[in-house]
Amino acid sequence: MDIFVARQPVFTAKKNVFGYELLFRSSLENIFPEIDGSIATSNVLSNTFFSFGLNEILAGKPGLINFTKDLILQRTPLLFPKEHIIIEVLEKIEPEPKVIEALREFKRHGFKIALDDFVYNPKFNSMISLCSIIKFDIIATPLETLRPIITAIKTKYNFTLLAEKIETYSEFEQAKAMGFSLFQGYFFARPEIISRKDISPSQHTKLKLINEAGQKHINIAKIEELIKNDLPISFKLLKFINSAYFRRPTSIDTVKDAILFLGLDELKKFIYVVVLSNLMENKPNELIRSSMIRARMCEQCGGMLKTHFTTEELFTIALFSAMDAILDKPMADILTNLSFSDKIKNALLGLDKQYSQIQALVTSFEKGQWDHRLYKLMDGRKIIEKLPEFYMDAIKMTDAFFK
Repeated sequence: MDIFVARQPVFTAKKNVFGYELLFRSSLENIFPEIDGSIATSNVLSNTFFSFGLNEILAGKPGLINFTKDLILQRTPLLFPKEHIIIEVLEKIEPEPKVIEALREFKRHGFKIALDDFVYNPKFNSMISLCSIIKFDIIATPLETLRPIITAIKTKYNFTLLAEKIETYSEFEQAKAMGFSLFQGYFFARPEIISRKDISPSQHTKLKLINEAGQKHINIAKIEELIKNDLPISFKLLKFINSAYFRRPTSIDTVKDAILFLGLDELKKFIYVVVLSNLMENKPNELIRSSMIRARMCEQCGGMLKTHFTTEELFTIALFSAMDAILDKPMADILTNLSFSDKIKNALLGLDKQYSQIQALVTSFEKGQWDHRLYKLMDGRKIIEKLPEFYMDAIKMTDAFFK
């Protein structure tokens, strides 16, 4: 059975990752698997999640998992470690006595409970009293309509507010002002161009390093000099090269030796990732992490698809696809200062159909949108079977890099 698992970050008000919502499917049909009510089915579901390694996919953060009514009544959440999951009660589940009894049992065992896509009705008061988090979908229930509801239930119950489908920074700020402290959506991946921002001197230096790495004929001596003159990047390079990942018997102590050991292709990837992460001022760390996951997945997909891009080019394009959000500048303006090929620039500007299709394949997997038309067109092809493996590999690589 093919298993699809994706994660979506949940942020704190300081834009740090609180945890991840885990999305699970057993096929390309974008519906939660039907449950036949048997304990055996519950065990299959539990073992499926454990086969991926909850701690690996969650990077030590809690995971919010949707549970159907049948799974709740079967006490399926008790098969999971309470430290790893938050039980999400789907919006269609009614507060029937047996459901409330199960939720009370979960709470006695130390589990946290979240009400998903919540729409207030007094009949849900018994559920509210047991929950730790209430999630409001701000598209289904716009923020301006929620203030009196939140005020009314907050006076009676103690819980954390989570705003779902936050798409812009203005929505993020409005939700914060209303008392929300957790946020889910893609606001962090969009540029906040309130006014045209100049690139700072430190950013210019880092863009110069990216520019040198993008040259057709790389000047190693110049790259070495630029890295030496940037202490954080020098430190990161030596820390990375001496990590357990490389299993070296002796340490490497100079920037020059580290560059020689990595080789050109890996050096370029290192420069791109570390420089982008250093460019992020007042941005969520998840922005560069998700870019790196996407880059690794595009690179791996490139090894299975016929395309006019090399796998290295696909990694580079995907990694830089959020550059406008990182620098809060239009992509076209950023690219005027970089020596990328026209092929890469066109892809970053959304003008290359081949790359756009690869990106859609990867980003729809990331978001758990497995009903995307591309999945239907490619159903039965080997790459679809490999996507879950590519995704887990990309998460592991990214988590290792940022440790």
